[in-house]
Amino acid sequence: MAGTWVSSYCLNVQGFPRILHATLQKLGIKYRPEYEGREYQKHGTDRCEVTVYIGKSEEFPDITEGWSVTATGFSFTDTYQVVARKALRYLCQLYEEPVARTPMKFFPPLDRNRRPWMARMEALQGQDVQEDSPTMVHLTTYLLALDEQYDRQALELRACLQRAEEAEIFIRMLQV
Repeated sequence: MAGTWVSSYCLNVQGFPRILHATLQKLGIKYRPEYEGREYQKHGTDRCEVTVYIGKSEEFPDITEGWSVTATGFSFTDTYQVVARKALRYLCQLYEEPVARTPMKFFPPLDRNRRPWMARMEALQGQDVQEDSPTMVHLTTYLLALDEQYDRQALELRACLQRAEEAEIFIRMLQV
């Protein structure tokens, strides 16, 4: 299958692909997200590139046209999750106002320095907690901590991969 492009809707994939599909339906995007990817080898390491294509919302046609997000991983099973998470982060930023009326309002957007996101985070903390349910406050805090941990580990993994690729290149040069 190396290098062959495969297309899927990931309808039976648990995790972020299922959350992405449900959120798209809530926002009036009728077309299922389509995942297209390929597995290949780069410098002797298995790699996988997956792109998810998102359609246009019928309820919010003025927000954006269809769009896509690409991610790279090691196999389809992990890369579907990465690209769906990345698409959810874009989605929460593109559809900022409509998302604010759904439970996805606490899913972190791509840019966490935007005023609406910061206002939502302030509503969860401090003296003036505006969220009624303490369970929602604690669960959201927990999930955001997990998301930050994921980002830190992904950054560390990228640095390790780069060092490994540089070492492989250095070994090839020594062999020559």
